[in-house]
Amino acid sequence: MEKLGKSSINITRRRFLHGSAAAGAGLLAGSMLSTSALAQAKPDKLVVAALMIKWRRTLEEEVGPAFEKETGIKVEFEFLPYDALATRIKTQLDASDGSLDVAQFDTVMVNWAAPQLADFNQLIKEYGADGYNWDDFLPAAKDAFTVDGKIVAAPYRFLSTILHYRPDLLEAAGITAAPSTFEEFQNAAIAVTEKFGGEKFGLGIYGRESEAMVRGWNPFQLSSGGRDYNLATKEILINKPESVNSLQFYADLVNKHKVTPPEASTWEYDGLVAGGQADRFAMMVALAPNGTLLDDPEVSKTAGKWAWSTVPGATDPSQSMGWSGGWGIGVAEASANKRWAFEFVKMATNAINLKKSAFDGNSPPRKSNLADAEIVSKLKWSKAFSEQNAVPIPMPNDPVFATCDQQIRPHISRALLGQATAQEALDAAAKEWHRTFQRAGLL
Repeated sequence: MEKLGKSSINITRRRFLHGSAAAGAGLLAGSMLSTSALAQAKPDKLVVAALMIKWRRTLEEEVGPAFEKETGIKVEFEFLPYDALATRIKTQLDASDGSLDVAQFDTVMVNWAAPQLADFNQLIKEYGADGYNWDDFLPAAKDAFTVDGKIVAAPYRFLSTILHYRPDLLEAAGITAAPSTFEEFQNAAIAVTEKFGGEKFGLGIYGRESEAMVRGWNPFQLSSGGRDYNLATKEILINKPESVNSLQFYADLVNKHKVTPPEASTWEYDGLVAGGQADRFAMMVALAPNGTLLDDPEVSKTAGKWAWSTVPGATDPSQSMGWSGGWGIGVAEASANKRWAFEFVKMATNAINLKKSAFDGNSPPRKSNLADAEIVSKLKWSKAFSEQNAVPIPMPNDPVFATCDQQIRPHISRALLGQATAQEALDAAAKEWHRTFQRAGLL
């Protein structure tokens, strides 16, 4: 397994902002505004709804100011938590009143958002994309934002889940290699927790009822052979033995073996990363680019102490599995500023700015970024990410998935709180999903 020595990542705000000075009086670094767009009448502002997450920094502090400097158009960001963002996008896109120009959304939202978003290929055809290199994006990332042949976003983030672990803590507890099966994972978590007597724990998880909580369990579900439902027939599979056994295993880590910190019950995405940075646990199964934040000496007291591997398989390492999906940035079809919104999206997702975002904790979907020597050398989790992505399962983007994803959250929470067995929790979720499919006319 890969072991990480002293961290070589030392990225400062000053370093990130050096690009504009190098550009002198001309266009800023990372700009690819087309001549035709620059000739158009300009609005005072663009409204951009995006996710409130740490890797937003490049958008907020670099792309927004650069776009305003070049065009005179202010970018008004509305950064919101996941659920609030989904509500905001759905409400404003459905209203078709032009109050939203650009939306950042994930693959769970893509199906219901697609009808109100501009076709990205058509935008390229109409407005041009010289120097943008649309072919540089991973085909799988483009596919994730394609609905009925229409690409509704430029990919911004493409990822999967991997195992982040501390070799020093595992070795102190007598564990000499990254766990590759559930049994090894459980034994390692117990050993670390017992070794450090509550000062540190074996495992960090997303413990708060949320989208993150479901994503924390999903790799264990998938690696057990479990699935949510058959996309073609809508046969519900969530309460079959494979999913049930994986959830019971996951819940037992919390309730029976008590290998997670008490404060984990409040953690979503940022909370889990903060717990790792604060030296509270030895392992977490989480998004691959979280490794950047764990390994950044400016924000993490555990920088240089992490290593990365693929998710454990249920009984054999070959069973390791995880969702693939991510985030894209699209242009609202009803925007009165569609051309300028498109220019903003191109600037946000060009190779230069996506490379900068990689050091903020993003996982860029461009082939050139993933092959970039600086990214590969500094982001030590990239090897495990590549191995995990060799066998990804695409995140469903059918019309009912977002609803089902919301409905299952309280049931996963009940299992993690010890208020229901995994079978009881997932049977209840299956009943809700059945009603959802009936209301949608799918059964």
